[in-house]
Amino acid sequence: MPDAFDRSRYRLSRLAVFGTMSVLLCMLIANMDSTGAGAAPATSGSNAQLQSLAHDVTFTWAALHPIDATNEGIAGYDGMLDHPSAAENARDLGLIHSWQSTLASISVAGEPRRVRDDATLLRAQLVAMERKLTVYRRGRKNYAGPGLAILDVIYTQFQYLPIAGRAQATHADVEAAWSAITARLQQAPGYIRAGEALVTEPGRLQGEVGAEELAGAPDFFNGPLTDAAKAQLPAPAFAKFTAARDATLREIAREKAYIDAHAAKWPENFVIGRSEYDAMLRDELLLPYSAATIEPMATDELAHGWATSYWIQHNARIRDVALGAPSGGGLAPGGAALIPYYRTQIEYLRDFVTSHKVITVPKWLGQIEVVETPKFLQPVSPGASMNPPRTFSRETIGFYYITPPVSLAAAAARLDPNEDFDRDRILSTAAHEAMPGHFLQLSIARRNPDLIRKIQNSDSFSEGWAYYDEEMFVVLGLYGDGLDGPYYTAQWERVRGARAIVDAKLASGELSEPQAVSFFAKQTGFSSAAAKAAVDGIALDPGAVISYTVGRQQIDLLEHEYFAAMGTRGTLEDFHDRLMCYGSTPLSIVEPELLDDLSKPLSQVQQAAGAL
Repeated sequence: MPDAFDRSRYRLSRLAVFGTMSVLLCMLIANMDSTGAGAAPATSGSNAQLQSLAHDVTFTWAALHPIDATNEGIAGYDGMLDHPSAAENARDLGLIHSWQSTLASISVAGEPRRVRDDATLLRAQLVAMERKLTVYRRGRKNYAGPGLAILDVIYTQFQYLPIAGRAQATHADVEAAWSAITARLQQAPGYIRAGEALVTEPGRLQGEVGAEELAGAPDFFNGPLTDAAKAQLPAPAFAKFTAARDATLREIAREKAYIDAHAAKWPENFVIGRSEYDAMLRDELLLPYSAATIEPMATDELAHGWATSYWIQHNARIRDVALGAPSGGGLAPGGAALIPYYRTQIEYLRDFVTSHKVITVPKWLGQIEVVETPKFLQPVSPGASMNPPRTFSRETIGFYYITPPVSLAAAAARLDPNEDFDRDRILSTAAHEAMPGHFLQLSIARRNPDLIRKIQNSDSFSEGWAYYDEEMFVVLGLYGDGLDGPYYTAQWERVRGARAIVDAKLASGELSEPQAVSFFAKQTGFSSAAAKAAVDGIALDPGAVISYTVGRQQIDLLEHEYFAAMGTRGTLEDFHDRLMCYGSTPLSIVEPELLDDLSKPLSQVQQAAGAL
């Protein structure tokens, strides 16, 4: 499923639904190396003041919200938890207001475009932080939020456990990592109870979706986490771990039981209103669009996806070949052979982008580990997903999660858009998630030496780029004369168009959840259950799924401007290499900067961005 980076984004945004955590807020945990030291670039004047402000946010927020620090790879906080409370929220809001005042006092008039843009980016992030507390109030609505925050962060720590003798890790590092996990588990019951006390407006949808994930906690805690602890810990330390584990599991089970008993009576409270939705697009996401302009864009996209689907179906009839595995490079292998098969396809993609001069693959790029999606995450990630290296950690590995179909043959028979059952679908998804999609793009973005650029997390850039890749590879011949890769791309174009239409209508209250599910299933071919899961995710995270549609549109327009300016000097590889140099920054900011930088050699732009 080529949208699986949604899970990484959803993980962060889900942390935001309780307390003051947010995607943008987490990304403000800024430019520290893994020892916790600051590393501001050499600057002067207004630029230095902006960088100093970003560092103030960095150090303050990391100390106050240890879960956010862990999720962004900042060392030193893994054994800590804060204590959610109304007083903590008030304190955080006061801090945000003080940072906004500091930003307003920094004059950028007459400064270069990049400095003025940095001020705009920081302003947008602070607005988003404020609105999480004052407008969206998600911390008051999601009763599952506290338990999910613990489940997610412990999984993150487990995922990055050091191995003695590997990557310079020592036995002391392993001991310290397990000590931090145990310490955090010991504090988790109090954290969960404190977080629940803030949920004064619990919502049905938030509760039901969260409870489904909480149901997977025992599978992870009693399975892989305990197996690793038993293998690596001496008996006394293992006993402490199991006691803390069991206490946390009891709290999570209690939280889930409460939701199960009460959620049906809770109101639907996910609607934010059209005016707030448009304000979010304008002031937080820096999009040059409103709901009124996105809907016709999405309608055109949906229509094009349907038209392309019909063309390919016609071609399949002319060729007398079935869509799916017969025209998609053959059915993928099942069982133990599936993960090695994914690895082979990713290597094929890497060779393809190099030989076809699509983009430069840096020599320093890390490796991709292909693993099965943990069961507690499968309810929100039915397909594949990518966890790229954390922004401020030393690791370079990306984790590519796959959720194997129960039956590859059955998925192929129904042409299931959520399950990668043949070679071409695996290639399409891997192009989106791994190469040259999220793994490559975000691995480059995290190296940007400009702190404010490094902390950007624009979905319209990252998802727009990965979506753009999908159609590009159809045209560049990744699938040869196979039909299933192009058909799969058309299926997902319909999905993106339908989602962008549904998003604003759910957020504004123009569509109910059942109405949106019916529309979505009809337009995408999703099963009723899959359509409901998709719509529920859209409802709980307004403004997220439009990023594919608007981001691809903005990249297409920028590509046209690039070639209009460069003429015969322009190449696809040069355009893509330059595009990677601006981080995951809103494309409304990237466009004029990239065009201004066309007078500079590519190597100079890459050097400034840390991309070499």
